[in-house]
Amino acid sequence: MRSLFSYWQFDIPTATFIVGLCLLYLYAIHFKIKKQSLYFFSGIFLLILCVNSPLHFLGENYLFSAHMLSHVLIILVAAPLMVAGVPAENKFKKTLLSFSKIRKPFICWFVGVGIMWLWHIPYIFNHLFAMPAMGSSHSMNLLMFLEIVSLLVAGIIFSWPVINPFKEYRIPGIAGVLYLSTACIFCSILGLLITFAPLGTYFHYQNLMDGYGYLQMIRNDWKLSAAVDQQLAGLIMWVPCCLIYLTASMILLIKWFEEKQSEKNIIGTIIQ
Repeated sequence: MRSLFSYWQFDIPTATFIVGLCLLYLYAIHFKIKKQSLYFFSGIFLLILCVNSPLHFLGENYLFSAHMLSHVLIILVAAPLMVAGVPAENKFKKTLLSFSKIRKPFICWFVGVGIMWLWHIPYIFNHLFAMPAMGSSHSMNLLMFLEIVSLLVAGIIFSWPVINPFKEYRIPGIAGVLYLSTACIFCSILGLLITFAPLGTYFHYQNLMDGYGYLQMIRNDWKLSAAVDQQLAGLIMWVPCCLIYLTASMILLIKWFEEKQSEKNIIGTIIQ
């Protein structure tokens, strides 16, 4: 039996997509790497971990919790890092400014939260694994590829009102706190529903085909039954997601208080 760490899977669709993202970003910044680019390429690195590493192998073949961890990393960590890596001065500035000027953050909220909910509807989720692979047997199928792309795009759209490169068009402090905290609530509800869903709701992970020989190790050595794995997946959606949202909310709140204090100091100086 091969080591789990040897299951790095690189296929043409995902490789093309990731390379395309990198080339598009380099073109946008005039092929001049900046300190800010570290955020973008950190996001790319996380994306590779989620779609090409043993984490993806486990999520596709054995563990709902691994699949869920990939989702959380893509939409709440990789996507915001990529947005944070976009400088204000870039070749797509006019287009990005036009998008930023559309003061409809609720649309971005519905896209981010809605896409996460969509892919965890049991009927859709179970059909992710029913389609044949694209190309070789080790490639992901088309629906799974669309899932990854849509999660990344949804994460970018959701985080754009909060951390876009044009500070004057970011969502204000208190509104940003509401924006993030309500997303936390809805992800918590989804996590709770998954945690307490009847075993077999996500039947792919209950009726596993042990083609690689790791099931006994996972069940006996790791002590991860199908029920525990599903509960762990729900908890990953619930706890880490909320922690990320609430941490970002606290940062926005602190910045809002600092700005208000600065305004008071300026007004006080003028009065004196």
